[in-house]
Formats: sequence, structure tokens, C-alpha cells
Amino acid sequence: MINVNLNQGTSSTTIVYMWFRMGNGEPITRVQFSFTDAMKDDLKKARFTELPVNLNSGTDGDVIHLWYSSGASPKYNIPIVDLFLTTDENEEATQFKLGWERLPCNLNRGNSGDFITLWLKRKSETYICDVAATTSFQDDINLFNEGYIRLDEDLNRGSGGKLIFLWYRQSTEMDGWLTEMNASIDHKQDSSLRKRGFTVVNVNLNEGTSGKPVMVWFKKEGSLPIKALTVTSNNKEDCPYMEADLILIDKNLNAGNNGMPLFLWYGN
Repeated sequence: MINVNLNQGTSSTTIVYMWFRMGNGEPITRVQFSFTDAMKDDLKKARFTELPVNLNSGTDGDVIHLWYSSGASPKYNIPIVDLFLTTDENEEATQFKLGWERLPCNLNRGNSGDFITLWLKRKSETYICDVAATTSFQDDINLFNEGYIRLDEDLNRGSGGKLIFLWYRQSTEMDGWLTEMNASIDHKQDSSLRKRGFTVVNVNLNEGTSGKPVMVWFKKEGSLPIKALTVTSNNKEDCPYMEADLILIDKNLNAGNNGMPLFLWYGN
């Protein structure tokens, strides 16, 4: 049992704990969350296993379920050996420094409770070798089957647009990794990033909204691989992520609409 009540900070009297078991069987390699019925459907089709308990039980927040998979590709599925929960953003810098992987879904999503996030520790050091974005659930299923991990936060959150997710794929191989990431919110920035050798992820993160196109870019040239990638609403200079030497892409992925401001951070 992880000794954190997932309803911490809410008025609910329901106590929810997360449990896991370690052993020598087939290892879990991916953990995802769902907070819509469509997300549940695509995880079922991708053959993830669902934990039936709503992690937001007893609150008026979103219905959140945890899903896990043992994966099918040894190259992209690295065993998870430990789990950790944080209840305060100030705890997160330590976890990044220790090489843990942050899952951005707030387990109190949609209520006023503490911001609780799950962290994974993998058996081996990993490097991010691919990124993608999706606007349809059929594309989600394809990426799950190809070993990608979804950042479970809607990049159009609050805007009224389509559900849009960013994805990454990681490997232990010392080859072909990403070294830099960036974002653009106008054509001038597009042109500048292209000239600097960046490659675009060809999905508009503002699709279905009144905002201008927002694009994510990456580069594979350089020596230091990207090991961490996450999304958050925090872009403050005193954010604890700075303490962990993460790099902020200071461009709102919801630029030009009324949705929640969201920002990407990555670390080498």
C-alpha cells in the first residue's frame, strides 16, 4: 500500500489507497489513466487491464480509472519496479532528480483536493526516442500498440476543442534519442525552428478551437538525450522543476483560446 489517501484535501470521507505487488512474474511496463468514456474504450481495445475502482470515489471530480499493461515490444517496454505518489508540487523536484517518471494526470482531477500525481521507477535508465500527438481515438489505439505512452492531460482542456494528447516512446538503446524540444504559436516561430533543424509533430494542438495553430517540435541532433517529459499548468520561474534542471518550453499549448494554460517541460 502507498500510504497516501487519493482523496487528500477534499471534503470526502471516502479513503482511497493504491496498492501494488512485486514479484518475478510478467512485469508491468505501462500505466495510464482514463477520465472519459472514450479514453476507457481505446484502452480496452489496446488490451490494457482496468482497475475498476474510481480513484475519485466520494467526490464530485472526474471519474478516474487506472489501467496497466505488460506491453508487447521488449524494445519499448521497460519494466516498472516501484511506484510513488506526490501530493505537493514541491516534492516533485526530488523525484525528477532521482530519475522517476511523472504521470501528469491529477488523481484529484475535477475537484478541489490536493494535486496528486503518480510516479514510476523503471528497471533501466530510459531515453525518449519518439514523440507524437493525437486528435482521434483510433490513432490512440495505434500508438498504444506501437509502445507509446500517453501524457494523460488533454492539451485542449477547457477550450471546447477536441481531446488532444501528446505521446512519447522510450528506449534503453543509446541511439536515436531526442535532444531538444520546442513549440510554436505562429508562422514566424515555425520558420525559425525549421531553420534550426527541428522536426514538427504534424498535429495542431489547438484543433477545434478559436486559437491559432500550436505545434510541438523536436530535434535529434546533439549529445544529451531527453530522459523526462511532462506537461503542467505551471510556468513560473520559481517552479520546483527548475530546481531539478528541467527546461521549460514557455509557450502556452492552449494559446489563443480560453482553455487552461498548459506548458511542456523536459529534462536531459
